[in-house]
Amino acid sequence: MKIVVIGMGYVGLPLALLLSKKNTVIGYDINIKKIKQLKKNIDNTNEVEQKTFNKAKKIFFTNDSTYIKNADFFIIAVPTPIKKNKEPDLRLLKKATILVAKNIKNQSVVILESTVFPGTTEDICAPIINKISKLEYINKNSFKNNIKGFYCGFCPERVNPGDKKHTIDKITKVISGSNQHAIRKINNLYKSICKKIYISSSIKTAEAAKIIENTQRDINIALINELSKIFKLLKIDTREVLATAGTKWNFSKYFPGMVGGHCIGVDPYYLTYKSKSVGFKPNVILAGRKINDGMSNYILKNIIKIYKKKKISFIKSKILFIGCSFKENVTDTRNSKSIELIKKLQKLRAKVDVLDQVINEDKIIDIRVFKSFKSINKNYYDAIIFSVIHNKFKKSLKKNYTKYLKNKKNIVIDINGFLPKDDSDFRL
Repeated sequence: MKIVVIGMGYVGLPLALLLSKKNTVIGYDINIKKIKQLKKNIDNTNEVEQKTFNKAKKIFFTNDSTYIKNADFFIIAVPTPIKKNKEPDLRLLKKATILVAKNIKNQSVVILESTVFPGTTEDICAPIINKISKLEYINKNSFKNNIKGFYCGFCPERVNPGDKKHTIDKITKVISGSNQHAIRKINNLYKSICKKIYISSSIKTAEAAKIIENTQRDINIALINELSKIFKLLKIDTREVLATAGTKWNFSKYFPGMVGGHCIGVDPYYLTYKSKSVGFKPNVILAGRKINDGMSNYILKNIIKIYKKKKISFIKSKILFIGCSFKENVTDTRNSKSIELIKKLQKLRAKVDVLDQVINEDKIIDIRVFKSFKSINKNYYDAIIFSVIHNKFKKSLKKNYTKYLKNKKNIVIDINGFLPKDDSDFRL
């Protein structure tokens, strides 16, 4: 059996490596540099361990489309970002679908793992494949399975970047298919690598389930962010409130913070876009997005207040900014709210240095990225902002950070509750 996985990112790469233990797998990506690295068993996302590469004996990485022809399964795992106007950007998905359509064979199964709004697989991707390949889309309305055609499925990814516990082989895998025959094929494929399989009633249901997973999380964080603003005015520590409320058995534990990345801050817009297209304008989802999108401005306003209170000028103020990936323990800086905040600090003419021991970049928006305290001047900074704290470096950060502040008058901003309450001038 020949399997092609299109997109070698957070989703596609771990999946391709797992599948290659028992199947022939082609890992395809348009990024030539990435393919060259993967051929050397190098994963710049740090999501895949070396031993996983070593176990994958039947995988071939390529950017050459001639190698993907006539596969039994095509799995699409490309990014689905949003445009500047917050509407879905399906360009990469459509390009991947066209690529599949040009290389598909009779009876192939096309599976989307990319997050999309309900209806994308069957209303957008399937027609593209049908038009280019001239193969019929075999679904519940088809009379026979042995006709000249192709099947579709939607099997949503549940990858949590930086999480080594909830990996693909340990979580429940949701699958769906265009008909029962397709479901059987897809089930046989994924049960070879996943312990738990849940069969969704339809492709649209699976698409909807995936999109609300991140939407729910986004709304829950938005609620806590709004509560943190209220508690700040009431002079109550939010994290102490959450610790107290968390003693109840059914209290859901979420914490305030900036919501970035390519999932939680993006996926709700896919749902609201589809919702509006059928005549319903959502309120709660968009309200949650507005709150979370505005958190960097809220934090900035509080930083400015503290500067004024301590009579420190923002102009040419020296700030050490800790962590600029979109979340802890990942290398990815796409849609990072930390970088958004850094840009706003720069507009106020502050001089910002960045310390991030995990990301691959040496520069972020023309700012040098320090990889350790060793390269940083002691007794130099007017302020330290703790934004993203990678687990590996927590102890050293707590131990060393005070050495790099000018004096006791200087400012400590704790966005993620890293320090004890009384050790910072502001924390969410």
